Amino acid sequence: MGSEQLLSYLLVIRLQLHDNQAGKHIRYSRLDYERLVDWLDQIHRLNTQSEYTMLLASRVYSQTRDRDRLRIILEYIDRTFMQNPQLHWRRLAEASVIAKHQLGDLQLALQMADKLSSQPASVEMPRWARDIQFILLGDMNEFETAIAIIVALLQSDAVNDPDELRFLQEKLLYFQQKLSEFQHNNTSDTVN
Repeated sequence: MGSEQLLSYLLVIRLQLHDNQAGKHIRYSRLDYERLVDWLDQIHRLNTQSEYTMLLASRVYSQTRDRDRLRIILEYIDRTFMQNPQLHWRRLAEASVIAKHQLGDLQLALQMADKLSSQPASVEMPRWARDIQFILLGDMNEFETAIAIIVALLQSDAVNDPDELRFLQEKLLYFQQKLSEFQHNNTSDTVN
């Protein structure tokens, strides 16, 4: 009867409701995130084809303001993504955005984005998920690398969608302009 799947759903619902006990709401800052991740791992092992634990991790438990707890949950998402990239690419894309905006850790965000962009074409995901990588590179003033990635994409014929092509061409022009400004500013600084 698929008892492992049923058990996993019951456990994940119970885990999700753990912060509401006897009419009291327990703040995420009081939860033990190491133990939480252990539970998420155990539940995920019961039903590896369910995305529920990853959904909870990326949408619910990532809402903590505690940076250490947030890193724990992002590490869980990153690790679990590698078990089934096709199923979990959305959660890693969300984790990359969370790492950038909530943690302010562009390096971690880029590491996650690199994992998304390096997935083979057999892992079906929208282009925007793979594009997070060069957008983050632009945020880090790594314009030359971002330009190289876009040029390679345009030359590879991997992108057929007219809107995506237009987006890539606009980003290419934008990054080329930013690189020129960046180089000009650095040249001016060394002259002065």
